Amino acid sequence: MKKGFKIFFPDYKFSKLTDIGADFFSNSHLVIFDVDNTLVFSETTETKKEIIDWFYKINNKYKCVCLSNSPSITKRKEKIRVLLGCEVFVSKHKKPFKNLFEEIKQKYNFENSKVFVVGDRIFTDILFGNLSGAVTVLVDPLSSKENIIIKAERRLEKLMLLVLKYFRYN
Repeated sequence: MKKGFKIFFPDYKFSKLTDIGADFFSNSHLVIFDVDNTLVFSETTETKKEIIDWFYKINNKYKCVCLSNSPSITKRKEKIRVLLGCEVFVSKHKKPFKNLFEEIKQKYNFENSKVFVVGDRIFTDILFGNLSGAVTVLVDPLSSKENIIIKAERRLEKLMLLVLKYFRYN
């Protein structure tokens, strides 16, 4: 498991979700996807056709589950499930806390298996995956249309990535 500031650094980074090849997740037991601004636009059930097409290929090849910390996810989960053909896992536990990963582990019955966490946020998705021992994948958000709090967090995340890159390569 990563230690120190490295827990915020993703194992992989892609500009677009659809840049990830279908074989990238090979030998995985489960691929956990963030919902908002990774698969659908924030707080909606809408996405791009290219995301749907890409996700169907991935979901047909690997076991996938979607997660969101959004309070509105319980209202949107059924539409997202139908849109993507994938279960949206809802829990009282939230990312980045490890008890959410333990709950998912119990439901999907895996132990010490290769698990991926894919998302657009460092402080939730990447931290969640790294704290849980998963392979982490950071993608750029689908849209820059977000509330002011998320925008401020993203600026802090970008600054942290720059600092982490400096320490990683020096």
